[in-house]
Amino acid sequence: MGSSGEQQPLEHSLVTTFLARRISGLLVVPAAGSDHRYLRRERESGLPVVFLDRPATGLAADAVVSANEEGARMGVAHLVAHGHRRIAFIGDRPPTLYTRKMRLRGYRAALVEAGLPYDPALVVTAHGPHAAGVAVRRLLALPAPPTAVFAANNFASLGVVPALAEAGRRDVALVGFDDLPLAAVLEPGLTVVAQNPAAIGTAAAEQVLARLGGDRSGARTRTVPVTLVTRGSGELPPPTA
Repeated sequence: MGSSGEQQPLEHSLVTTFLARRISGLLVVPAAGSDHRYLRRERESGLPVVFLDRPATGLAADAVVSANEEGARMGVAHLVAHGHRRIAFIGDRPPTLYTRKMRLRGYRAALVEAGLPYDPALVVTAHGPHAAGVAVRRLLALPAPPTAVFAANNFASLGVVPALAEAGRRDVALVGFDDLPLAAVLEPGLTVVAQNPAAIGTAAAEQVLARLGGDRSGARTRTVPVTLVTRGSGELPPPTA
């Protein structure tokens, strides 16, 4: 086992080290920006390789991912159902990141379903809690600020929650993608689209074992469902005029 720390060179180095140890299977949570063509020879030789959370780039390989698009659509539709029409999206960088792209697609799909316009001013990129907090303060300073925020990952939520508290804005609804420790004890509790990392890991391990057992079918991607967990922050109504 090893951690790339979201660094492409370290991911490549770790994988190379594992391959030198003649491993029987490889599970990879890819770092942002990685190009996995360097694994093409191993894939062609029959080494089971499964990617978790994000598919491989430049390589046909098995993958297990969350229902990112559907989860984001569900979370934003939940805010729409509680009366919100100005909903901000705070996503990770780079914009080409698979999870960000899929969650933004779900955000836009929910707006279309609700007959709401897409406003680029409400879509921001923020990497890490500090940047997400700065983004929230800028959004709230707009002439027509959002009444709700969809935080597209847990690091964004970690920045949005304290930023709203510091601004004294207990009237801005919030739905996050990814659950957080202590989310239920916040006031209000944090409504989230929760992933199932245990199910993702189980599915990936099962796929590796199936390949070792002789499965020679084409590469496939398995999508693990997500769950909307309502705790209060996503159920706040828009502030009155």
